[in-house]
Order: sequence, then C-alpha cells, then structure tokens
Amino acid sequence: MEARKFLIFIFMIINLFGFGYKIHIYPNNIDLDYTFDKKFEVIIIEADTLYEYNLLTNQPYSKAAIYDPEKNIIIAEPFYVLKRLNIFRKTLIHELYHYYLTNFYEMNYQYQEIYIKELGF
Repeated sequence: MEARKFLIFIFMIINLFGFGYKIHIYPNNIDLDYTFDKKFEVIIIEADTLYEYNLLTNQPYSKAAIYDPEKNIIIAEPFYVLKRLNIFRKTLIHELYHYYLTNFYEMNYQYQEIYIKELGF
C-alpha cells in the first residue's frame, strides 16, 4: 500500500509540472453506483483535454478510456466529454472490469472483451 501512495505522489508531482490531468482513485472519489464482488482500488487518470488523452495513450478519441495492465491504471478522456456523450458510467465500469479480470482472474484480453460485452458494458 505504501508503494501505491508513493506512486500517487509521483503522479501528482508530474501532474503539476507536465500535464493538466487529474488523478482519481476508484472507489474513493468516483461513485458509479456499481459494486464488484472484491474490494480494490484503481488509479484513474482523467486527461484534461482530448489532445492530452491522445498524447498519454496514443489512442484515437473514439476509444474513450484504456486500462494499461503494465502500469495497472486506467486513463480516460476528460470526464465532461464522457458525461456529455452519456458514456461516463459505462466506460469506466468497462475499464474497471479489465482491471478486475486481469488482476483477480488473469483472464486473457480477448476473453475479457467478450465477457464485459455480455455484461452490457
């Protein structure tokens, strides 16, 4: 847990001097009105702009968020964009499932996509 706090501190320092993104920790400061059967915390980085999202992820704007298994974090487009498109909750739950299935069940990414889509996310 200390390593996670240190990582958050480092992200905050980088955030002050490099990018304008915001750091959130699920479930502490994001309420999605959804529960998983195991408790966990995930760092979610909210990009400040769509351009910044593209710089952080090398993903097109059509991919609203990604789970990065190497860093074990989720990077999302600005929340106001996701909310305006009415995909905020669905997108974050989808990415949280990637975290959940990777860390607790070691499920292959292809099977994760099938499973998550079957759940409606």
